[in-house]
Amino acid sequence: MPLIGLGKIKAELNTNIESRLNKKVRAVYFSGLTAIIKGTPVGEGYHRNAWLLSVGRPSSKKTTSKSKSGSNSFSELASMPSTVLGSAIYFTNYAPAIHTLEYGGFPKPVKKGTYDKKSKTYKKLSAGGFSKQAPKGWVRAAMILMKNKVNK
Repeated sequence: MPLIGLGKIKAELNTNIESRLNKKVRAVYFSGLTAIIKGTPVGEGYHRNAWLLSVGRPSSKKTTSKSKSGSNSFSELASMPSTVLGSAIYFTNYAPAIHTLEYGGFPKPVKKGTYDKKSKTYKKLSAGGFSKQAPKGWVRAAMILMKNKVNK
């Protein structure tokens, strides 16, 4: 004997599954992108504040904010759409040294370093061509973690 209303139950389950998956994937994005912001090496704060979130295509905006907290980037992250499944989400950073911070390429050995206005001395912020704050990069590691969580 067939179950009456089975079609409605299956439709409701499918709807709930998509909604639950969307919430889980969005949470993975949010935590992963938060880790990218927090992991961005901070000198004056410019690179940490230059992360921009957009949907459909990379953002062409630029920022000049220098808050060491990354408040501008966190504001961008808060604009993430509620539905992420099937959306192309871009998280871009146009700060001038962001590529070097991730992949290395600073002078080695460091000759003088970066001038610190407060202490009026030079500080060596890199070693072996990489930032001391993120010597192996941080974006690729965060992306791999995000991919693994989504695949689970």
